[in-house]
This record gives sequence, structure tokens and C-alpha cells, in this order.
Amino acid sequence: MVGPASSFNPLVWTPAQRCLAATSINVAFAVLYLAVYAYVLWFPEANPEVHPDFLPTAIATVLSTGLIMAALMGIGYRLRYRTERIPWLQWPTVLLCTWVVVFSTYFYGFFTHLYAGVALVGAWMVGLTLFTHREMMVNLALSTLGTTACIAFAHLGWIPYAPFFRTTASSIGQTNPGLFQPMNGVTMLLFVSVLGFTYFIITRWKQRESDLIEMGDRLAQANELVSRFVAVQLSDQIRSGNHEVLTRHERRKLTLFFSDIEKFSETADAIEPEDLSRLLNDYLTEMTRIAHRFGATIDKFVGDAIMIFFGAPDATDDRDHALRAVRMAIEMQRSMHTLRQKWAALGIARTFHIRIGINTGLTSVGAFGSPQRLEYTAIGRHVNLAARIQAHCLPDKVLISQATWALVHHDIDCMLLDERQFRGHRDPVRVYEVLFSYDDKESPAPATPHCG
Repeated sequence: MVGPASSFNPLVWTPAQRCLAATSINVAFAVLYLAVYAYVLWFPEANPEVHPDFLPTAIATVLSTGLIMAALMGIGYRLRYRTERIPWLQWPTVLLCTWVVVFSTYFYGFFTHLYAGVALVGAWMVGLTLFTHREMMVNLALSTLGTTACIAFAHLGWIPYAPFFRTTASSIGQTNPGLFQPMNGVTMLLFVSVLGFTYFIITRWKQRESDLIEMGDRLAQANELVSRFVAVQLSDQIRSGNHEVLTRHERRKLTLFFSDIEKFSETADAIEPEDLSRLLNDYLTEMTRIAHRFGATIDKFVGDAIMIFFGAPDATDDRDHALRAVRMAIEMQRSMHTLRQKWAALGIARTFHIRIGINTGLTSVGAFGSPQRLEYTAIGRHVNLAARIQAHCLPDKVLISQATWALVHHDIDCMLLDERQFRGHRDPVRVYEVLFSYDDKESPAPATPHCG
């Protein structure tokens, strides 16, 4: 009976689902009443208090009302996923529920039997939960008018009181129309007070639930917005309440990735601003998509440069981090080849070629900055080394350090280029070129990281 979201909160149900709930309850009670009436009809000696002459009227009323309710229930079921209001279904449901309240209290007597009070309070609670404030005000007005009219007409002797029964257990039964005796006034006052208190409780609950739903929607929008500004892994940790992972600083062995666009400034000056905007948007969108696919933590975009790392805040093992980083780099270069073909077809003569450098080593990782502005990043000489390897890379290539090569060379073809001396490093570093072709689309699925 709930929508695609499978919620048991009636406040998020569609109008048709609320009508479906209301009519289902009434149909169930109609079946129950008819079963009771059948028992009374077949065994009258066991139910001497029931008036046999009124029983056919009661059966006809409940049966016809139940059939109409069943028809509305079927319509509500067919339209249950329509989110817009359906007045031609909602108002007949409300009015029919009002009719059920009026004839039930008339049949069994408002003051004589507990049924009337319990039924009215129950119907009021269900109605307040399922229907709008306006619909329930109409229901309350008509129910009050109908019930009051029945009481008044019985008091005047125009209609019988509690016609379902031969006699009543109260001195105010059919033989005594004194329906407005002091005790009955107290009963009515108590009943109205219960209805008022029920109204207060349910309306406050509905308002609170509505506020929570609205707050949840705003929070979801905020989370989506936050995830655009920080790495997905960070936003996931924030949402899960695992703040300690983000605020502490630790030494971790990470695989670090740097890329930039060769001669970006010259290219930017040589093409139209609209073309530059298209190229940058295509480039950053595709690189981000690939990074997310491989479970990478995107540290930052600095102009045309991208810094990414594997191993924090989510981690598997060093070899997996390195393999995912290199495979991600290969897929990025292949994707750039596809993008260049797309841009050429659009008539953009000068496009982007990227260089990628990767290194693995111990870094300090965590949130750095001031209390007012923090940035989750990695720092250290191995971060600098990855950036310097990238700066020495040729366009459309991927270079990796010996530390990364040691973790991936059994799975990925690499070629030793040479040993190079990088600023900030005392010893020369062996640099390897990753070998790949643009037509080889095999890209193993990345491992699932865990929080480290």
C-alpha cells in the first residue's frame, strides 16, 4: 500500500494511498459487521436484545456502504503511485467515512453503548492521520451535524433511539427520550474533550513529522552539495558520524597521483572561451567519473591539475592501492584519447593532452588548516615526488616511481626509463613508464576499500 519508497509513514503516502488505507479499514469493518449480522439472523434466540425488524435495514446499509467503499478501494489501489491530489477520489472517501460515523452512532445509540464513543474516537484518529486538515474539518462538521440531528430527532420522538436494539441498558432508551439529562451532558463534554485532545496530539505529530521530512530533504540536498566540494569518502565519513577519521593526523602509506594538462596556458589562449569551457567541463567530469569508479580520494583540483590518492580515509592494502591508481591512470589516458576524437569532430582543433605521475610512500594525512577552514589532504616528500614525476612525464604517458612499480609490475607491463634526480630527494629515483594501448579496454574491477 505504500509507494516506491516503501514507507510506513502515512505522511509521505500519496493521496490515493491514504484513500486506499481509509477504505480498506472500512471494508474490513463492513465484513465484520455483516458477519455479526449473519450470526444474529441465524441465531436470534442467542441475541434477544437485537431488534429483528431493523436487522434487514442494517444489513442493507452496511452492505451497500461496503460495496461503495470497495469500489473506492479499487480505484485507490490503481492510482496509488500518483503523487498529485485526486479530489474526485478523496472527497467521496471523506464523505462516505462521515456517513459511516453518522449511521453507526444512530444504529447503536450515542449514549447507551460504548461502541459509539469508541468508534467516533477511532474514526477521528484515523481520519486526522490520513486526511488533510480541511478534509477533516468538513468530516467533523458533517459528523457533528448528523449525530446532533439524530440525537435531537430521537429526543423529539421523530425517530427511534438506537433502533438496532429492542431495549437499551439505560433509562434514556426508547421509552425515555430524556437524552439531555445532566449525565448525558457530562458524557458529551467528556467526549468532545477527548476529540479535542486527540486532535491536538495528532496535529502536533503531523506537523513534527512534516518538519522532519522537510529537514530530511534539506539535509539530503546539503549532503549532495557537500559531496561536490569534498571527496566522496569524506562526505560518507561525515554522514556516518565517523568524525575521528577525518580530524586525526596519521602516517600512512599512500599511492599518490598527479596529472595536469600539457601547455594548458598556451591552449587556453589559442581557443575560444566557449570551447575552453566545453573542454574543461568534459575533461574534469570524465576524470572525476573514473576516479570515483576506482574508489579514489580526490584531494583537489588546482586549475588544470588534479591530485588524487589511495589509502585514506578508506584503505585495503598497499598493492591494491597501487594497482587501482595505475589502472585508473591508464583508463584516464584512454578516455582522453576518446575525448580528443569527440572534440575534433566538433571542430575544435587544439585539445588537451595530459601527463600523469604516480608514487607510493609514507605521508602525513588528515585535516590541515585553521579551525575555521580545514582541508583533508596528504603532505610529505613522497607527495612532492609524485608531483615532480608528473612534471617530467611526456604527454599522453603515465610514469611511476620504483616504489609503485614494485607493487604492480606482476600485473601491469612497465618499462624502465632511467634514474632521475629530483629536487628534494638526495638519491636518484628509478622511473618507469606504464605500457598500454588505446584499444585495450580491459579494466579489472577495483577492490572494495574499508575504513582504515
